[in-house]
Amino acid sequence: MSYIVYHIKSTVALKSFNSLSGAKRSMTCMNRNAGSYEYEYTNEEDYNNRIVTKKKVRNLMTGKEIEIDSNTPRCCDPSSELYWSM
Repeated sequence: MSYIVYHIKSTVALKSFNSLSGAKRSMTCMNRNAGSYEYEYTNEEDYNNRIVTKKKVRNLMTGKEIEIDSNTPRCCDPSSELYWSM
């Protein structure tokens, strides 16, 4: 089983570990360096089924509403200017 450390607000996966202790140590260190509680860990199945959700965004060019994963980076999000300027 693998474990994932992710950013709570954006749900972006940052690191993957084969051991629970490695994920806990990494999360603790990242939260200490951030100065607040911004990172969490979970197993891979839970991350894919519970943490990452779908969100609706509006395509900037067509105005059409689409669904994307909550952890989609801005450069791959059609509702951002960054996507269309690349």
